[in-house]
Amino acid sequence: MSQPWLQHYPPDVPPTIEVPDIALPALLTRAAHEFPGVAAIRFYGQTISYAELDALANRCALALGALGISSGERVILLLPNVPQAVICYYGALRAGATVVLANPIFEAGALIRQIEDAKASAVIALSMFHPLVAQVRARTNLRHVIYTNLKEYLPATQRQLFTLLRQEREGHLVPDEEAQRSQWLARMLEAMPQAGPLPDPEPHALAALLYTGGTTGESRGVMHTHRSLVANAIQTSTWLAGARRGKERVLCAIPFSHAYGMTACMNVAIHLASTMILLPTFEIQNVLHSIKRERPTLFPGVPPMYAAIANQPNARSYGLSSLHACISGAAPLPVEVQEGFERVTRARLVEGYGLTEAGPVTHANPLTGGGRAGYIGLPLPSTEAKIVDMQSGADLPAGGIGELLVRGPQIMQGYWQRQEDTAEAITPDGWLRTGDVARMNTDGFFQVIERKKEMIVAGPYNIYPRDVEEALYEHPKILEAAVAGIPAEEGTDLRAFVVLRQGESATPEEILAFLRARLSAYKIPGAVEFLDALPRSFIGKVLRRVLVEGRKGGDA
Repeated sequence: MSQPWLQHYPPDVPPTIEVPDIALPALLTRAAHEFPGVAAIRFYGQTISYAELDALANRCALALGALGISSGERVILLLPNVPQAVICYYGALRAGATVVLANPIFEAGALIRQIEDAKASAVIALSMFHPLVAQVRARTNLRHVIYTNLKEYLPATQRQLFTLLRQEREGHLVPDEEAQRSQWLARMLEAMPQAGPLPDPEPHALAALLYTGGTTGESRGVMHTHRSLVANAIQTSTWLAGARRGKERVLCAIPFSHAYGMTACMNVAIHLASTMILLPTFEIQNVLHSIKRERPTLFPGVPPMYAAIANQPNARSYGLSSLHACISGAAPLPVEVQEGFERVTRARLVEGYGLTEAGPVTHANPLTGGGRAGYIGLPLPSTEAKIVDMQSGADLPAGGIGELLVRGPQIMQGYWQRQEDTAEAITPDGWLRTGDVARMNTDGFFQVIERKKEMIVAGPYNIYPRDVEEALYEHPKILEAAVAGIPAEEGTDLRAFVVLRQGESATPEEILAFLRARLSAYKIPGAVEFLDALPRSFIGKVLRRVLVEGRKGGDA
């Protein structure tokens, strides 16, 4: 198979990687052995070294074993980006368990469905989520509920202030009845030694269940083995040409509960023995203060994060010069956002691509230059990619528009207890059907045009929302934009949803006139609707289905 992308690889990036025959926790063991004194975690000024993180993960593994959690059991983590998330992720894996990463802002029904589907036996949750956990435990067969408090890894002064001013007001106190029938992580860790007999997970054992599909349909559990997650951590680290083991500082603003945050922030950081700068939520002033104080060098993120920094009037005053590599994923990166962020920070921002079923990273633009704006870039080392005809499945030549297929060691084992879905997603020879409409140019750079499910058919034309959105982002008054097809009595009506910059005003006629000067007539929306904000998933992906729900063609 021809791989034209290899000629555009940075000089220090090899075409393939060797995937070691190890389980994921071995990455932490190695980092702690080689860099015991390096800060593994920075959390509001508190430091946890790699030696300390390794010992805490061991204690967690032993504590879970003492509860009777055996190899292969599923453990739900309901945690934002706090030190306990890293400790419990690697601790559960060392105990031989399978980690299930849950969205901390779930509503009860969604979490119950996930727990029941995974047949999870335990949940580890931040104490502020106790109302959700109490609802869930009453309606499921959870054997163990383990709570942990946000204050436990804060510096001493901040811990005191948190206890006095925030703990009760923000709902971090668990009611007595709920607390008494639950376990507490801090006590469990304190009761355990730093070392003891632990299972030795097999590389091909199930490491994580990552639920996906919530933005477009029914959620399904994606099965990743230790080997597939180790592979993707190494592939992504290898792409960060010039990254120095034990020296980098990663700004972890993407939730670890999402595949992108799990790999690009946590697992990559631990493979590189880097410092993880943890942010439980993305609040622009908090982020800028963290950049100024902690001086991160790597910043994996999503487009809304980069747009927020680029649009902050005084962003440069926070000293953004430490940033040198930023990879955007999880959603398309508008060219205007990329250019604005690079202009403000002088850091290199490139678009990448992935999906939960692929660990998730499969493509990225070179960080050393030569990338293509509007493209997802090149396949990572040991990753194959091709475009096939959406009807026949035949391979298409460069320039052809069809479905993107990928293959490599980072591909999932399949969907949990869904053999038919797995057979539909993965071909007999190992190609993963991504469901994305894309094309590859003659140089081997790939461009995602749209999700197959979100492509809009209007008469004889196929309309790709991103084409219209890129034009909208060129308008100087527009901060964010999305395009969706609204069902109408006759076919589908194209509608633009626009968020204006603060202090700006515009009319639908003004926006449509702007688009007519840039797009073919069949791509012009039939209406423009102004919103205060676009509906997004917790990772920042625009939820077009929410824009469509409750609207009919012609209605605002």
